[in-house]
Amino acid sequence: MKQWINAGGAMLLAAALYAYATGILPARAAETASPTSPADAAQIAHGKTLFISYGCGWCHEDGGRKAGKCPKLMDTPRDDEFIISLIAVGSPGKMPPFGEALTGPDINALLLYIRSLKPETNP
Repeated sequence: MKQWINAGGAMLLAAALYAYATGILPARAAETASPTSPADAAQIAHGKTLFISYGCGWCHEDGGRKAGKCPKLMDTPRDDEFIISLIAVGSPGKMPPFGEALTGPDINALLLYIRSLKPETNP
C-alpha cells in the first residue's frame, strides 16, 4: 500500500512540475466545454487530431465516448489537473506518458477535446 501512495505522490509531483514548466493553465478548459469562438473550435479540432494520431482511441473507444480497454472520457468526473497529469506522466502499466512528445498547448488542446465530447448522433 505504501508503494502505491509513494507512486501516486511522485506522479502528482511530476505532473505539477511539468505543468509549471510548460505553463499549462487547465482552468480555461472547463470554461470552454462547448466552443464559443473559432479559436476554441480550432483547439478542439487540434485536440481531436492529436487524439487520433497518438492512438488514444485504441484504448478510449469511439473518440473517448465509450469505455474500451480504458475508461470513457466523455463526462469524466476527473478534474483538469488530473487529466493533464495523466496525459503528461501516464500511469505505470495503464497509460504511457506523453509529456515528452506533446507541448503544453497540445495537452491543453487534448483537454479541450475531452471536455467537448458529446454523444454522437446519427442523422
